[in-house]
Amino acid sequence: MKLIDVSHSKCVGCRLCGMVCSLTHESECSITKSRIKVFRDEEFGNDLVSVCIQCADAYCAASCPAGALNRDMKTGAVLVNAGLCNGCEACIPACPVGAIALDRDTNVVFKCDLCGGDPECVKFCSRSALTLKETDIASPERKSFMVDTSKLLSQIQNLQVIGS
Repeated sequence: MKLIDVSHSKCVGCRLCGMVCSLTHESECSITKSRIKVFRDEEFGNDLVSVCIQCADAYCAASCPAGALNRDMKTGAVLVNAGLCNGCEACIPACPVGAIALDRDTNVVFKCDLCGGDPECVKFCSRSALTLKETDIASPERKSFMVDTSKLLSQIQNLQVIGS
């Protein structure tokens, strides 16, 4: 299946991907409503892209007591059924790459849905930090990317808390 592949080293932190995402899904440019986030590592000057990598084990879906998260077998995306989501937020800490958020207006979580298989963020990434790539969802490389991204995100978030 074709999934979003992220190259953190190519990201320049422009956040255009997030603006396109929120505009596509919410009809507004808002980093808080985007399904893709870019975090800045101020210590080393790096940017880290956080987007759902559609984990093979779908930790978010496994953690959801309402059964609101399920994989679309056509696109490979784990989708949120807004009608079933009760806003408990159990899926948010279960996500190893910080790719789920709660919409405070609707009390429903949101995450990347791959735009039905044709992600808008990929189309607008001029640096090719985001690409659509044929991927084995359970490959060791994908698992390694998830673990590495999780560690980097944790380090950046810890630095931001310390610097607050």
